[in-house]
Amino acid sequence: MALNYEPHILRLSDDILLQIMSFLKLEDILTVAQVCSRLEKISKDRTLWKEADLRPRFLTHAELEDAVKCFHRGTKVLASTGSVKLLSGKVQENTECLSPALFELVTQFTDLETLILEEHFINASILTYKCFPSTLKHLSMENCKLINVPVKESYFFNMATQTSHLESLNLNGCLWFEDHSMMAISKCPKLRILRLRGCVKVGTCAAYIFLSARFGFENIEVLDLRETAISDAEVRAFKSKPKLKRMYIDGRVHRKQDSDEIDRVTDRGINTPEEYAPHLEVLTLTNTEVSDVTLRHLARNMPNLQLIDVRGSKVTEPGVIRLKTEFPLLRVVCDFPEWTVDSSLISPDWWIDRDFIFQDDVKRHPSLVSTSRDATAEPPRHERIEIIDVGPGMVRLRRIIDRPVFPLPVPPEVVPEPASRQPPQLQSPRPEDQELPRSPESLRSSSSGSSSPSQLDNTHNPKDPSV
Repeated sequence: MALNYEPHILRLSDDILLQIMSFLKLEDILTVAQVCSRLEKISKDRTLWKEADLRPRFLTHAELEDAVKCFHRGTKVLASTGSVKLLSGKVQENTECLSPALFELVTQFTDLETLILEEHFINASILTYKCFPSTLKHLSMENCKLINVPVKESYFFNMATQTSHLESLNLNGCLWFEDHSMMAISKCPKLRILRLRGCVKVGTCAAYIFLSARFGFENIEVLDLRETAISDAEVRAFKSKPKLKRMYIDGRVHRKQDSDEIDRVTDRGINTPEEYAPHLEVLTLTNTEVSDVTLRHLARNMPNLQLIDVRGSKVTEPGVIRLKTEFPLLRVVCDFPEWTVDSSLISPDWWIDRDFIFQDDVKRHPSLVSTSRDATAEPPRHERIEIIDVGPGMVRLRRIIDRPVFPLPVPPEVVPEPASRQPPQLQSPRPEDQELPRSPESLRSSSSGSSSPSQLDNTHNPKDPSV
């Protein structure tokens, strides 16, 4: 007997429909919710909105507001993609979905801990940092573009008070981020992870970095400074942090600038006497000017070092071989395939680039390149910032420039010509050295033997009657 039955999704129970929706993306769940009131009610179940990852689709302000209404106190994660890449080159102020009213709803309905904003276009004068939830522990603003950034104060002003529980901050690709914002970020008491890759303005004013590294970042463990403008001074400032475990440096920005006066990351930034990083585990020095001297220093003074990446640097193959011979357990990523560690042994949490981009050195005019044998070449000018304690919580900076000292020209060494084999020439005696002619009596007395002084005096006395 044939059953008169027509299959339909609405004939399924709510539990089965909820189980089906658990395999869908949130953006698809929002589409299903528009079918009927029953599916809309099921789509708002609390189990579906524990982690609200709305990427990679760009949602308008109305769509994102509808999604936020499904949030609850158990919603801990919100991830969204903006319109920077989608509407590149167009007017983006009126298409952005973020607003202060939206974050008021987020704060009202949730206790958000993770906020991921990728490629968003943000008007800093409207959406200030005070609009973000105070319960945040992880914040990512990767590749976001800000306009109307305040000049007198940082966008992250009073950040330590607004988000006192913040543990990680991702600002990769934020071209608007400058050094003075490091002061506000360094005051966050629980900050452990800071990612500034691609922030090309970081390193243009070293004074702010010195202050932030000295008086802040007490719990920093992971620091990503790749593709920034930092130099040896900034590396030394951060390397001294006691809890630092992973540090990433890339000198690609320096090599793109055709100038010899630019401070680069060299052996002086790493190989510093009496400065150690005992907790450092991962160190990346790609596209820098470090050499074999740095390898020997790191292996001997950093006992917990597990991996080092020196691709694109001045490290030679004999230096890597010597390092692997003395420390066989150390993983090395270099330009020599025979001595590079297998990529399967590298943990994904170490953020090592699989596809490495080598930045060639800038070709300079031969007259600008000085060699070690050129004694008349101008030595580099060293510039540093001295921090003077004025009072409690107050410091004063003094800029010190070590003027180059020009060495005196070294006269060419005179090499004596080889003497020719000629017979020695007899030199005529000087007039004062010639012996005067002697009388016959004196010759007779000298031939008879030694004479007493009295005899000699009588001989030379012409008035003596006995002569």
